[in-house]
Formats: sequence, structure tokens, C-alpha cells
Amino acid sequence: MFLNRISSALLPWLLWLSFLPVPAAPTTGSAPTSPPPANTTLLFDGGAPGYGLRNCSCSSPVRDCDEALANILCSCRTVPRSALPPAGLTAPGGLSVWLRERWPLEELLNGSQVGHLRLSFCGVNPPDSRYLALFGLRTLRIHSAAPGAPYPDQEITIAPAAGGAAEVEPLSSSSSSSSSSILHMTFLDVAVLNGLSALKAYSVVGPPAPSLSQHFPHLPLPRPLPSSADPSDRSEPQQNCLLTFVY
Repeated sequence: MFLNRISSALLPWLLWLSFLPVPAAPTTGSAPTSPPPANTTLLFDGGAPGYGLRNCSCSSPVRDCDEALANILCSCRTVPRSALPPAGLTAPGGLSVWLRERWPLEELLNGSQVGHLRLSFCGVNPPDSRYLALFGLRTLRIHSAAPGAPYPDQEITIAPAAGGAAEVEPLSSSSSSSSSSILHMTFLDVAVLNGLSALKAYSVVGPPAPSLSQHFPHLPLPRPLPSSADPSDRSEPQQNCLLTFVY
């Protein structure tokens, strides 16, 4: 499920939080398309009949949206749509997703834990402005095959920099916590797949993760969180949040 109603309530509530800059390095429209890295997982819509998902393990780079080449160079299998995990994926390494339809975003990618994501739009009409949530995202690459897109290929690094982690760490209620206890959550506006503007991002320091879960119960948090939101309860470290918005 996309996060339209969640984001509309979340954004005004976060205006009082501390802003942290996030560097963006978009490519130009004339930049050559770089293929996905080797040893990555590639997912794309298998198409009719059945609307399954092709799940490929690729040891060689494959050009964006070249499904025929992917079926030759990669080890692929079809996963029925009904068998997809409802709670999102866990992909700490590289993950490439090619999109012609919107449903893989809604049913598969939202709520996923992924370190390096390459998201390619291979259709004609890109999705509308909607948000999906990702956890632990470090780098994002966007490819758009939309006709006339001035920014067909872009890349952004959104992992919290050393300074950003230093801002979040002192907020913990436990002196033993470190930057590894930070929950880094990225909200991605999938309208970036239209390739009409350069990628932009900003981060805000959020409340402890249990408080976030209580205020926004529909957020697809990736793991069980400490149940106590009482600041006086120091039995468990309070996991802090760094929220990044990419648009």
C-alpha cells in the first residue's frame, strides 16, 4: 500500500524537527546509461498471462529494460503474484527493479529493506506522485524510459553522513547505543520515474522508533520495536530515527 494518507499527515508534523542536508548527484540527460552491477538481484514484471514476477540473479551487467537479454544472461524464474511476500523484501546488497506497471511498487517494494536500489521505469506512462517507504537505503539509481525525459538517468547517495549520524546518536536514551541503532527510513516519491526533474532529498531527525510506531501505526516498520515509549524506562535502548525524503 502506498503512503499517500500517511505522508500527508507526516510531513507537517515533522516541520519542527532538525534538518540535515543530503547530497544529490544527478546525471544529465546526455549521460550514458550505466548497466546494473554484477551479482545483483533483478526483478521485473513477467507480463500476461498471470502477471507473475521474473526473479533473476545476474552475474553480468544487463542494460536497463532489456528483458530478452536478462532472460539470456541471468538465471531467472517466474514467481506467481500470489506468492510474493506481503511485508516487503530484504535485500542488503544490490537490487534492480524494472517497472512497466505500478503493482510491483505497491505489493512488493514498499516496506522493503534494501541497501542499493536501481529503479527503472520501462513503460510509457510513469506512476503518479505517491510515496513508498524503504529501510536502510544507501544509494538510489533511477532510470526513466518515459518519452522526452530530460533526466533519464540519475543517482543519489542518501546514506546518513557522519555528521548526520552524530546528530541522531546523542538523542538516544541509552549511553551504550551507537549509530547502528539508528532506524534510517526513506520516503521515495515514485513520480521521480518520469525523469522530468533532478533528484532532490532532505533528512530530518525523527522521534524514537517506538514513538513513531505509535503515532503512525500504518508505517511498514521492518522489525519488532521496543514496546515502551516511556523516557524513564531505560531497560531497552531507544532506537532513534533518521527520515529521508527523496523527490
